[in-house]
Amino acid sequence: MKKLAVIILAAGKGERMVSDRPKVLHHILGKSLLGHVVSAAQTLHPEKIIVVVGHKSDDVKKAFEKEASIEWVFQEQQLGTAHAVLCAKQSLKDFEGEVLILYGDAPLLRAETLKEMREVSEKSHADLLLATAHFQQPSGYGRILRNHHGKIQEIVEEKEASSDEKKIQEVNPGIYLLDAQILHFLDKIEKSIAKGEYYLTDIVVEALKQKKVVETYLVPHEDEVKGINNKSQLAEATQILQKRINEAWMAKGVTMVSPETTFIESSVILEVDVIVHPGVVITGNSKVGKGSEILAYSVIEESIVGNGTRIGPFAHLRPASVVGDEAHVGNFVELKKTTLGKGSKANHLAYLGDAVIGEKANIGAGTITCNYDGEKKFQTIIEDGAFIGSDTQLVAPVKVGKKAYVGSGTTVTKDVPDGALALSRIEQKNIPNWKKKGK
Repeated sequence: MKKLAVIILAAGKGERMVSDRPKVLHHILGKSLLGHVVSAAQTLHPEKIIVVVGHKSDDVKKAFEKEASIEWVFQEQQLGTAHAVLCAKQSLKDFEGEVLILYGDAPLLRAETLKEMREVSEKSHADLLLATAHFQQPSGYGRILRNHHGKIQEIVEEKEASSDEKKIQEVNPGIYLLDAQILHFLDKIEKSIAKGEYYLTDIVVEALKQKKVVETYLVPHEDEVKGINNKSQLAEATQILQKRINEAWMAKGVTMVSPETTFIESSVILEVDVIVHPGVVITGNSKVGKGSEILAYSVIEESIVGNGTRIGPFAHLRPASVVGDEAHVGNFVELKKTTLGKGSKANHLAYLGDAVIGEKANIGAGTITCNYDGEKKFQTIIEDGAFIGSDTQLVAPVKVGKKAYVGSGTTVTKDVPDGALALSRIEQKNIPNWKKKGK
């Protein structure tokens, strides 16, 4: 295949989002709209990815500061899609190959669709391949006009379409794959009378005038090419991506009791025979091992869960936590930057932060690692086989040795040796025949 460059148009304000945040930085399942588009583009291994920014460009660039593969181009005036591509043209002045043009607010476009577009372009020897889609409700999109041979002859924007043309359901979602030389036609595009903008759709008409091979590619699923312009569409796109991700995992052997209420980000890895109950949220680069069960309303963030574990219900694994094979994390237990070893259990009402817990340890209800002194975080170490009684406070930095036992209600401020019993209880006093004053 030819070399490939990608241009992503992401300069719009997105007024209908009613937000101070740039439209393309709104998130769907852990990744920004623009982030989803960039990820899809990267699967094609392009020579370069050029993102055209305008509104709050510094915010957009900062959000991708770790993404060295992106070249940024600034569109100072919002003069239409053709003008946006023209701004990027300078970055491709010596480029020979294909140019793929995408939009930064269309996060549902599949990498497989883009790969298929390239294959169709190569087989048809197209100078310009235009993606089209059939919408039941095409309002807001340019319509595809074809001649009696079924070949595309023009794209008419809705504001300039006749009443008959508005009835056409084949639309232009704005995705183009073209030979880099076609970009020179941008200089011939004239400003639209209706909106005072330069339409990228006019490049199709110009290519036809120049007897170039112009073909179309029908996108398999219309949802893939829908842009996000308001919060309602953002929620709809989230549901579509949620369903797509969950169905893919169920096809690979994951059981989801209620996929409609389960939110798994695209970066998560689930292994075979994992069972996920209703209301579960798993985010970031989390991984859940084979045969583990995640009970209702548990949240797992950037954490690793081993094989055969049991998490929840109502458990919270905060980032950088690791739960070993066959371990249990139960009701209202929170882990933060903590390792819970193989076969260990923390079944009830505990906070374990900045802790390293060995194998087959038992953490009683109400246990807290006091890891923060107001300025710094400190680590708690609980070694293999230790038993931590209920309502224990472990004031870090502190270490509980192997098979040590900490009695219920103890505040541990000193290291506990292997096999020792730690107690810090005040002596109980009973006052016989006691009555409240006045009674």
